[in-house]
Amino acid sequence: MYEDYAQIGFVLSVITITFLILILLLINLMLSSRNKKLRHKAELLQAYSHQREVTEAARMEVAVTTFGDISRDLHDEVGQLLTFSILQLEYLSTKPEQERQALIDEVKQSVRDSLDAIRTISRGLNPDFIHEQGLLISLEHLVHRAKHKTGISIDLIPKQEINDLPATTAVIVYRIIRECITNSVRHGQATKIEISFSITDNENQVIISDNGNCTDVITFNSAGLGAKSMNYYASLINGNVTFKNNS
Repeated sequence: MYEDYAQIGFVLSVITITFLILILLLINLMLSSRNKKLRHKAELLQAYSHQREVTEAARMEVAVTTFGDISRDLHDEVGQLLTFSILQLEYLSTKPEQERQALIDEVKQSVRDSLDAIRTISRGLNPDFIHEQGLLISLEHLVHRAKHKTGISIDLIPKQEINDLPATTAVIVYRIIRECITNSVRHGQATKIEISFSITDNENQVIISDNGNCTDVITFNSAGLGAKSMNYYASLINGNVTFKNNS
């Protein structure tokens, strides 16, 4: 009888110990799973924080680039036109009566040109202009102004389908093309630029080619040449920018 109780006690002890081990393993598994979730959450938060920092840095660079372009446009176009108008007004008192009217007409035209330049600059910054006029007309204005400003040859091969692009996409495409033109002239010293489009059900492409002297694509892709701005714009519409040297 005593041996039977001893065996039962041993079996119960084994069962109890096994049960406790299973409980400990379950607790350990739950804690391990919880720790994994916490680590994963922390990694996601860190990745999100890093991505936000990268995005903010790119956004800041785009803003700085945009303000720089505005500053140059105001100085090179509006500033020079207004300075010329002031000089004309100063000369007005020294001119004979019969020559003053012609000079006044020139001053008026200079002021009108200044206003036109300001309107053109504001159009490039205002998405409403692109929405109202359509992307194609907006690009025609951009090309006309760039040709007038730089004197280079810019061919825009129109495609009516680009007016069907979503409003946000149209604004982004406009800004990327504007940045490409600026870089082709400023850094590539291009004298000829061609802009064309490939619109399909699966993919929309903007093809911009020039005869610039930038032969090192890796250098062009480096920070400070506008590539980062264009890549940031493209990322906003799940797109990408590719630079190729066809020479």
